[in-house]
Amino acid sequence: MNFWIIAIALLAIPAAVVCWPLFKGPAREKITALFVVLVLPLAGILMYQEIGTPEAIHLPSASVANQSAQQQSAHSTDNGQMDALIESLKQRMNENPEDPEGWLILGRSLKTMQRYAEAETALANANRMIPGNPSIMVELAEAKLFNSGQAAVNDEARQLIEAALAIDPNQQKALWIMGLASAQAGDDSQAVGYWTRLLGMLDPGSGPYQAVTEQIALAQTRMGQPVTVAPMVAQTTASETPAAAPAMTKPEASAAAADGFSIPVTVNLGGDMAGPLPASASLFIFVHPAGGVGMPLAVKRLAPQGFPMKLQFTDADLLRPGGSLQDYDQLDISARISMAGVANSASGDIQAERVTVNTNDVSAIALNLDQRVP
Repeated sequence: MNFWIIAIALLAIPAAVVCWPLFKGPAREKITALFVVLVLPLAGILMYQEIGTPEAIHLPSASVANQSAQQQSAHSTDNGQMDALIESLKQRMNENPEDPEGWLILGRSLKTMQRYAEAETALANANRMIPGNPSIMVELAEAKLFNSGQAAVNDEARQLIEAALAIDPNQQKALWIMGLASAQAGDDSQAVGYWTRLLGMLDPGSGPYQAVTEQIALAQTRMGQPVTVAPMVAQTTASETPAAAPAMTKPEASAAAADGFSIPVTVNLGGDMAGPLPASASLFIFVHPAGGVGMPLAVKRLAPQGFPMKLQFTDADLLRPGGSLQDYDQLDISARISMAGVANSASGDIQAERVTVNTNDVSAIALNLDQRVP
């Protein structure tokens, strides 16, 4: 029997037993009992995906080909089961629309499934019913970011996150996103301030700690300051930073890539595009879920020189620490030279066609910067 079916049963049966007296009570208690029985399995599965080891479900097969087929089949089955659970929860919310906790669980679940527009609606309902809750405000801001279709942190999301930090200065996800927003706005000093506060709350051996450490090191190098924490990615020193672009670093391979999952990328500049670039120009390399738009999963910002460039994407590059690039069967990788040095596309920028990568069978990819943005 499928792992998730067993997991749902093990969570649903005890919930039904505990709630059995409520089923014998008045209508309000029956509704409460039904809600618990529906939501507890969903919450348990989502928690397992966040802090458990889902990959341990799939035992290795005799061959790599069989293993890949089994993983893809399991992924499709799991998604179908999650969709069914979410539809059940949506029906429950249609019947009881004044339940803020139900909206919060539904919003988080939809965000996990990358259904960002629906997630934003559900989380907006939760935020309306429980105003001033920093966790809900940050969840809503994140949904807005992914649903915006833009890589940059927009003003609406930033205002929500700033308000959340005013209530809870130690809200970890808010500190992470505000660091990204500050770096995107060119204020690396402020970004380091947010990330340094966050670093003190994380386990030094964790993936989030390593990701935050790398971002601090990148920002300090862009400012020409000595790196105060040991990053996972080797950085250039201030003396090695090109004078024409002091706010950026050269791309280097991740030290962790040799031992873990990585995507090797080579970026080339087309001959027709060669020539002097403005001092403000920046090269951005984005990773999105296949066919996805909005806020990327990972991004690198580099000096547009030294082509062809060779670099690696690893889980340390994720904008949301704690996940993995391997959570997605396929990824789209794209590159663009922004003449203004901003994440959003503008006329006159130089871009490359997106390349789709199969995470079950990764090979080196090449991005060719050979097109002008009209």
